[in-house]
Amino acid sequence: MNQKSFCTARFGFATMAALAIALATLTVAGCSKQSSQSASQAQQQTQQPAQPPANAKVYHLHGKVLSIDQANKSLMIDGDEIPGFMAAMTMPYPVKSKDDLAKVNPGDEITADIIIPQGDASPYIQNVVVVKKGTGTSPAATSDHEPQPGDTVPDFALIDQNGRTIHLSSYRGDALLITFIYTRCPFKNFCPLVSHNFAQIYADTKSNPQLSKHMRLLSVSFDPDHDTPAALRQYAKTFNGITQGTPYARWEFAVIPKDELHKVTDFFGVTVADQNGTFVHSMSTSVITPEGKIYSWREDTDWQPNDLIADATAVLSPTAALATPADMRGAGRQITPPTTN
Repeated sequence: MNQKSFCTARFGFATMAALAIALATLTVAGCSKQSSQSASQAQQQTQQPAQPPANAKVYHLHGKVLSIDQANKSLMIDGDEIPGFMAAMTMPYPVKSKDDLAKVNPGDEITADIIIPQGDASPYIQNVVVVKKGTGTSPAATSDHEPQPGDTVPDFALIDQNGRTIHLSSYRGDALLITFIYTRCPFKNFCPLVSHNFAQIYADTKSNPQLSKHMRLLSVSFDPDHDTPAALRQYAKTFNGITQGTPYARWEFAVIPKDELHKVTDFFGVTVADQNGTFVHSMSTSVITPEGKIYSWREDTDWQPNDLIADATAVLSPTAALATPADMRGAGRQITPPTTN
């Protein structure tokens, strides 16, 4: 017998009835040699799974926990492909229950339910089950460049939605809002949210004489294998309801060529890696001055369209060109020239 699964003891036939009655007690209290890992897994299996909200979509996730963000109650998970929903990729997943968050460690292999609620509510995971314990250690963190106010933006070359090579220097003279996405991103509070915000910025500035003429938007994909010019054009069409037509005159879509991928993403502070078909990526949105310098950089999706509109208005102010890097606070405040004594 496998002693990890069964208790080792000698019983006569007369005790078999008592054994049957006391089996549950013996299983828990009598098996002193049973591993704590097996007990933990057994407890997880007996817990009643949480039920999703009405009309929510549910997908089954299997993957490995890479890191735990206690402050934001999320797990970075290297997840397997979910047919019909998403490719294999690594992404942060908000966790609904604090108990689910507490039961895992980095390196654990888990299963969980991805809940996609109706409406504007963000997706999350629940019913986390550890199927194999890991080492309990996180992978080594990487150090990424973070754009600083006043940094000169290199003249990177990209491929636009029409298959043409474009250069960032072609946007000189205008305020440029640039963000990084990939078109297959399935989570609406990541790439889809940023793209929706860009569409809203486009729509909200149509009637602004200055911004409609001197502000440009650029959504850049870091997925050159899938985001072809045709895919970019199709992605842009999904926002036609907001932009009221083709937006390419002021909002363009582009993809980074493979040989430039590291250079571009490193400068803009984008963590992105293809690990055997899985994506690890962060968010990055910048406002660039007409002189080609970083004015503001945001590494999350907490900003609102009005935040970037305020930044673009600031960099197009008459005194903006006189500002020093220390003046470029990136908070939508009026830039003032340095004082002189």
